[in-house]
Amino acid sequence: MATRRRVIALLFSAHFLCGVAGAQDDPPYVVLLDRDMTPAAGAADLLSLHRAAGAVEDRWLPPARFDESTRVRRALGIGYRFGKWFGLDLPQDHFFMVVGHEVFGHGARLREIGARHVKYGFDAPIPYGPGGAVTSFSGDLLVTRADALAIDTAGIEAQNVLADAVARHALAGGALPYRDGWLYLESRLDGLRYIRSVSPRSPEGHDVRSFLIEVNDQCDPPACTPLDAATLKRRALLMLADPMLAYAGYAWAFAYLVRGQTSAPAPMIPLPHDMRYLPALRFEMTPYGTAVTTEHAIVRRGRLTSVSVGVGDTGRRRAWQIGVTAMDVVRTARVRGDIAAGVWEQPALD
Repeated sequence: MATRRRVIALLFSAHFLCGVAGAQDDPPYVVLLDRDMTPAAGAADLLSLHRAAGAVEDRWLPPARFDESTRVRRALGIGYRFGKWFGLDLPQDHFFMVVGHEVFGHGARLREIGARHVKYGFDAPIPYGPGGAVTSFSGDLLVTRADALAIDTAGIEAQNVLADAVARHALAGGALPYRDGWLYLESRLDGLRYIRSVSPRSPEGHDVRSFLIEVNDQCDPPACTPLDAATLKRRALLMLADPMLAYAGYAWAFAYLVRGQTSAPAPMIPLPHDMRYLPALRFEMTPYGTAVTTEHAIVRRGRLTSVSVGVGDTGRRRAWQIGVTAMDVVRTARVRGDIAAGVWEQPALD
């Protein structure tokens, strides 16, 4: 029987700020590097590029170009903003998400296990093309079952990490920019769509199909309960239990499209001692099965602390994890530092 291991991890990351924000509350442009350019590093760097592109675009094509005091003018303004979003913002945001999925998701896991000559192919982003992409590598590579599962799940994992980064900045600052709102919506909901799209007709390169094949390998009843597609799809609906989805939809659809505002509030539950709180539920595919996690975000004096408590299903036994992330424990004009600690118990992976 596979043994279970407890691991405590402590991580400190320093973010070097590139440039000075135009206002004190503006998000900084962060450059984050690590050896394999993992989802966390990729999310930070993609968000910096995303925000820089949005700042340039809004400077030349501001959300509100003229007075919209009448219904006709408001309708024209909505049409202008929708056209700007459909023609410029949508393809950019979709491409950023796909790059995260492929380069900092699948690509990162391949780099971790020593794959050489990792290559990527990208279709034109929607609405100008199908918006798909592929990751490949050349040469022989010996992988374990856990390696294969990590690669299968890494794309959606990277999308979730990108969305998590958007949420952290929004909750810490109390506001969600409209571009970040759409990126959050697409990153979360595209992952849900992908999971629920799996079927017996799914092609060989379908990540979720590959995950189901690998996770059920050597899972023989009654000692192990196989994970079927219907159960996976049903569990994935837990991803909708996320208040940030509503905030993101409001920021994009109403604050931006209808009212021409660049951001919307990200409200939280007020607590004593000037604290604010917001819970959320997460669902993930993991290298050992599936996991459901409750996230508890607490903000005090502009600093966010997130506590996560999760349980996992391996088909044979339960796994669990507890994590704490504190943002901006170090905050200077040029450097910001976060700290994260976690403890978990899970089966030994083969």
